[in-house]
Amino acid sequence: MSQVAHAVEHEMALSLAEMNLTLLQLATLAELERNASLSTADLARLTSVTPQNMSLAVSNLAAGGYLVRKAHATNARVNRLVLTTRGLKVLRRAAARARVIEGEMFAALSSREKERFRAALRLCLERIKKFQARKGPTALRARRKKAA
Repeated sequence: MSQVAHAVEHEMALSLAEMNLTLLQLATLAELERNASLSTADLARLTSVTPQNMSLAVSNLAAGGYLVRKAHATNARVNRLVLTTRGLKVLRRAAARARVIEGEMFAALSSREKERFRAALRLCLERIKKFQARKGPTALRARRKKAA
């Protein structure tokens, strides 16, 4: 399973690089589309990266005109991040590229096999989220260290 994840991630990174985007930047744009008006700290938590890494990604996206910073209504120290029209357009193009890669990955599977696979992945994701909620995200890292 990790080989598949690595191969897909690598192919996505190459495809996004052609658009001068990273996987983290794509995830950031996607989160802003789903949840309008998040802070950098919110995005860092949602994407499981450090605030410093997210700050760099946000700065680069803002420099590219893909998002804008707006003052928070009640907290002057926090900026809300808002997707721009340009950001939405690049997100759509990147998502289309992701669908091509996903389509290639699933090309050998029947429709029923694809749906069963996606359902299994949703269950796995739910399980990991519940585990993280109980133990915190560092519990996964500790478990990995034990296994190594």
